[in-house]
Amino acid sequence: MAAVLNFGGIPSQADFHRAITDRSDRWYSACLKITRNPDLAADAVQDALLNAWNKRDQFRSTSRLDTWIHRIAINAALNLLRKSRPGVFEALENDVEDLDSGPDQSLLDHELESHLAEALARLTEVERICFVLKHLEQWRAREIAEELGINEGRVKQAVFRAVKKLRVDMNHMKRQSL
Repeated sequence: MAAVLNFGGIPSQADFHRAITDRSDRWYSACLKITRNPDLAADAVQDALLNAWNKRDQFRSTSRLDTWIHRIAINAALNLLRKSRPGVFEALENDVEDLDSGPDQSLLDHELESHLAEALARLTEVERICFVLKHLEQWRAREIAEELGINEGRVKQAVFRAVKKLRVDMNHMKRQSL
């Protein structure tokens, strides 16, 4: 766990290996939620790791290595999405499961994830990306606006619309499962 909590100097190869072992599934899952394409998500994580390794001397010892790589992975996913701009996103079937929970909890988590993926698919691209970055990745509206090249008001509107649509979709799905 030293790589996750590394606070000293330039990360070593061993630090990177530990971070990859501990957190690569989380990075992939976050990138998959943004790109909705397993290949783009995998490419984003690979690009992020390569960029992080090549710029490891820029790592700030005041932050965590896994958090730093996570942020690079999100940016890589956004960059790949900008380049590809697919018209139709693939269904989110390959999301990473949490191996620490029991079978009942895993089933419930999988159902919730499936419902959320369906609901996210009905959002516009801007709404989905803003929602994921704001609520799942904990970015500030200002950071999202800067990364997407839009104003902060548009980010807030997109998040508001996304939340409103997701509430309707998730409530509808909840009633269907009862």
